[in-house]
Amino acid sequence: MGENFIVELMPDRWFDMGCLLLQDPANQIELQAFTQAVPVPNEFVLKARDETPSTYPLSWSGLLVTVGEIINRNQPYINPSDWHEHFTGVSRRDMISLAAKSLAGMYKIRLQSRSY
Repeated sequence: MGENFIVELMPDRWFDMGCLLLQDPANQIELQAFTQAVPVPNEFVLKARDETPSTYPLSWSGLLVTVGEIINRNQPYINPSDWHEHFTGVSRRDMISLAAKSLAGMYKIRLQSRSY
């Protein structure tokens, strides 16, 4: 399972990150890995906030529109689900792939440590 989100890591500095979650109940293992943080210009976050009504039922966990949707409206040639490549030179797919490799490595180590 994986999901992207925005987070304010420093005052007025927003970043998009992805979180991958691995759950193996049989072995009682739960692990998380995150993609690299991609800077998000403040104006996109402010626009997404403006478009999220105060009555939005999930406002405690996010905004109604994604950063990619906001970017795509202003720059229609940018794919709203992979704007990361335009801003960083690295595709979202590559970022997720690296996080997944890290997650798989952590899982392998955890499984091996259980066998001792």
